[in-house]
This record gives sequence, structure tokens and C-alpha cells, in this order.
Amino acid sequence: MKKTYTNSLIALFAVAGGASLASADPVESFFDEQFKSLEEAVPGKFNINMRNRYEVFDLDNGNPAADRDGSSMRIRYGYTTPDFSGFTAMVEGETVTRLGGDHDDIHPLDDAGDGTDLNQAWVKYANAEYGNAKVGRQIYALDDHRFIGHVGWRQNIQTFDAATGEFSGIDKLSVKAFYLAEQHAVNGTHNELDSTGGNVSYAFDKAFKLTGFVYNIEGDETSNENASNLSYGVRATGAFDIDEVKFGYSASIAEQEDTGPSNLSYDASYYAADLAATFTNSITIGGGFEIMEGGFRTPLATVHKFNGFADALLPVAGFDNGLEDFYVYAGYKIPVGNGIAVKAIYHWFDSESGAASGEDGGEEIDLVASYKVNKYLTLVSKYGDYDSDGGVGNAGAVDKKMFTFEMNFIY
Repeated sequence: MKKTYTNSLIALFAVAGGASLASADPVESFFDEQFKSLEEAVPGKFNINMRNRYEVFDLDNGNPAADRDGSSMRIRYGYTTPDFSGFTAMVEGETVTRLGGDHDDIHPLDDAGDGTDLNQAWVKYANAEYGNAKVGRQIYALDDHRFIGHVGWRQNIQTFDAATGEFSGIDKLSVKAFYLAEQHAVNGTHNELDSTGGNVSYAFDKAFKLTGFVYNIEGDETSNENASNLSYGVRATGAFDIDEVKFGYSASIAEQEDTGPSNLSYDASYYAADLAATFTNSITIGGGFEIMEGGFRTPLATVHKFNGFADALLPVAGFDNGLEDFYVYAGYKIPVGNGIAVKAIYHWFDSESGAASGEDGGEEIDLVASYKVNKYLTLVSKYGDYDSDGGVGNAGAVDKKMFTFEMNFIY
């Protein structure tokens, strides 16, 4: 499978690169003219986000029905009003349609069927000097999406019924706060919440930005009560140069405990760090780790961003024995056409505690490539190959492979 998918990835992007050289400018010019006419005719801003995806997910669990092989189309379409004394409003719909395949299905964590939902509907007030506030159904994410994110890689993006705001009236300081009343998750469920939180960042300079946060996530006591948790911690990020090499880093420490209607009783820590170096020849190398003690959970996170593309390890409900994820990666922008960005990541997994701690908990290799045909169209392909080797406690018990290829049109 790995050879087949890798060859497919190379072929698809080689074709895309050649096609873009011949036709990108006329295509881009055509859409420029059409959207310009629309903007002149109707005040405000229309937006279109269309993704056509083919995907394969194979689980080595002896059950062929658990595999996925098919394609789907997702379209988000919205309108944002002009500014009225600092106020704007936005409404957006989202339609997901399955286009076929062996199992006529899309990703098992996405919405289980075709349909159209109200994706966003909000009112916002923005002041250039002091900040902004937004009320209604909205896309919302903080920092690296580890605690609160929009799960944008899924066909059905995650949104919240919420009141959010940011104060930015002091130079280099950002104070964000939120109240979340409902989570509209990628699997089509709608989870009642009573969640509040604060996120305060100060950018001392380019090399050091410090963020402190407190998130009190409370689920409904009749359905998702065990998602409830109180997390607090700090995060540092920055970038600096040494000679002609550009470095970037991040580091996070957090503590979490059960709260609200949770039936659980636990106290868990979280540690993460990443360091990358980019050289003048467009090569990036880096590595890092993420450690979660047993019970640690992130029910509102963009979990696909962490712990491997195959999604064999999803800490939404927490790992019984925790998780250790050590990884290295390398990236390069191949000078073909507009440039093909490629990246390879290798993960080593282990349980953080328990009888299996210190043993090999599995490995995964991930590959991703993207090509920007023009300012409207981008092609992306991903491959993930997870080797369980026993997994990590209550997760990752079977081998898993994934491959996706998608075309994204955004205006």
C-alpha cells in the first residue's frame, strides 16, 4: 500500500505542476473578473470554500466493513455584511455530499451522511484600538488547537455557539475570553456545554511570546459529562536566526483535573515542545515530543493535528495509561512550477504509565504534499501508516493506513 500511495502522490503532483504552468494565469484571471463583478454589484463579502476529497482508510482488524474507500464533496458558502460603525454580521451554510466508493462513505469521524447545516451565524463588533467581540455560531480556535480548535481538516468543520472576545488595546498584549454554549462536532453530534476560559499572551519580542491560559470545559450532565475538565498552563513560542538558519520553537506545560458534572476523578499533567530549523535551500528539519498523563483529555481540540495522520490515537476521551509521542520531521519545497511543499514525519509512541510504560507502543510514518495552483486552487495529499506493536493501553490496538487526495477551492 505504501508504495502505491506514494507513487500516486508523486504522479498527481507532477501532473498538477505541469498543468499549472500552462493554465494557471488564464484560470486565475477568469475568477478575478467574476468575483470583482460580484463585489461591485453586492456590498459586503461572499465566501466559497469547496473541497473534493478521495480517501482510503484501512484497518488491520479482520473486519473489511471497517475500511473506507470513497470520495466526498464539501462546500461552505457564506456572506458577510459591510461594516456598519464597527458592526458586521455573517451567515454561512455547509453541505457535505458523498460521491461514491466501495462503501459509499466518507471519513468515519465525519458526518455519517449527506446533508446541509448552518455552519456560522454571528454578529461581531470590532474596534481597531481596543479589540473585538463576537456572538453566535462561529469557528473558534486558540493557540495551536490542542485545547480548542476547529478541526478544519475534516469535511464537517467544528463550530461553537459562543460569545468570544479579544482585548488588544495595549501594545504586544492580547487578552482573549470565551463562553461556549454548544459544540457542533465533526461527527454530526451537538453537545451542550457550559464552558468558560481565558487566554492571555504577551509578545516580548520576536524570539519570545508567553501565553497563560485557564479553560473550564463543562459538558452536559446527561450526555457528555465526562468531557468536563479544568485545564490551566503556560505556552512559550518564538523565532530567531543564527547566521542564515531560521529557528522556530514552542513549549507548553499544563495541568488538568476533573470538574463540573464529570463522574471521573483524576489529576493529569501535559508537556509538549517542538524545535525546527529552516535553511536557505528551503529544507526544514525538526522534532519534538508530546506527553499526556493518564486521563488527560482534549474534547474540543483539533485532534487530527496531533499524534499522526492515521488518527489511530485520538485523546478525546483520554488514555488510561497516558501517551508519549516523540517525533522528527523534514520538509522541502520542490522547485517545480509554483513549488511543491512536501513533509515527512516519523512518530514513536509509548504509554506514559502502567505496565506497558517504557515499551514500544507503536510507530507511524506520515507524508504530506501540497501544491498551490493559483490563489484560488490548492491540491493536498496525505499518507499515514501506523504500526501498532500493541498500541498504548486503550488505544491504537491495530495497524492502520490512510491516504487522501483533495482539491481545495477558496474565495
